Amino acid sequence: MVRFCYNVPLEFYAPWCGHCKNLAPILDEVGVSFESDADVVIAKIDATTNDVPIDIFDVKGYPTLYFRLAGGNLLQYNGELTKEDTIYFIQKNRDKLAQQEPGKDEL
Repeated sequence: MVRFCYNVPLEFYAPWCGHCKNLAPILDEVGVSFESDADVVIAKIDATTNDVPIDIFDVKGYPTLYFRLAGGNLLQYNGELTKEDTIYFIQKNRDKLAQQEPGKDEL
């Protein structure tokens, strides 16, 4: 079984999008909040210059946020675009994975 090592909040954005420009400093602050957590990596993808696999990601507008759990599950984020709500979403779903697989280590 392939196991992902990181929890990845993933933003699909467009450089010209006003909402994306407003979200950028918020995601930077979220990143600072998780800078000591080696298993959280924030990723930003310019969806206007990169191919987005439409069979995996449903990007109909910008910004679109997903959260890829270390266990491989993919969740779309539909909450408020605030630092607090984004951090809460990451913590809640990251903790959910830990509760589902207590003490399991795979080689």
